[in-house]
Amino acid sequence: MDEFDYARGMLAAISAVTVRYRRPILTVALVLAVVLAVGRRLPYPLNSIMSTATLLAVLLALSLAILALLPPRPTAFLVKPESRAFATEPSAFQVYLAAAFIFSASQWLGTTDLGEIVGGPFLVLPILLLVGVGVNVAGGWRGFSVELRPDGVRQRDFTGSLMVPWEALAPGRPFQPAVRASTLALAYAQPDLVRRRGILPLGRRRLRIDNVHPWFIADTIRHYVDHPQHRAAIGEPAEYQRLWHALMSAPTGPGHGHAS
Repeated sequence: MDEFDYARGMLAAISAVTVRYRRPILTVALVLAVVLAVGRRLPYPLNSIMSTATLLAVLLALSLAILALLPPRPTAFLVKPESRAFATEPSAFQVYLAAAFIFSASQWLGTTDLGEIVGGPFLVLPILLLVGVGVNVAGGWRGFSVELRPDGVRQRDFTGSLMVPWEALAPGRPFQPAVRASTLALAYAQPDLVRRRGILPLGRRRLRIDNVHPWFIADTIRHYVDHPQHRAAIGEPAEYQRLWHALMSAPTGPGHGHAS
């Protein structure tokens, strides 16, 4: 293994640990952000030290977010026999981005007079910042994933959920998107079967897939669309092994089912 492969392996391992412990990490980040914001109001030089620490925390979180995008996306599912599902793993990028928002808010709150915020003409700016913090922390805390179940494909996050029964999907689809695609377009044969709840920014016809290899998730969904006899076993380890062998023996890449 060369140094580049080793570095990518290390980044993937760090991301996996981040995803696993995302809730304790975000909890610590929130507590630390409050401490840093309060510390900004201490006398010099303590306030200067707290300011520098906050800026470093923002830069660290943003750097980790960028690094989380570098390793190849996983070509694997989490096997969940207890819920009868194959699921994509939550995104480490979302956790790091949430942390960056948290410390950015801490830096701003520590340098601003709260009285000026409430009565000032630029109230919309802190509101937008706090909304950004809330949205990203909720996203990082809960995580989002695509779940394949015996009855269909499900995606859920804190804003809503999308449930696509297998029967709703068009045969032979979805096509493989671009290799760096962050969404997957779905084609429906029976769109009236699709169920949506809440607010979904991508609508009814796209899945968010920036935490899994685009070709892998497209090929898997297409496999179960075209082979209904295997759907009932989704979520079982033996079926996951069978799926792997089926996908590895099938044509893949831009020449097979690639979206134009």
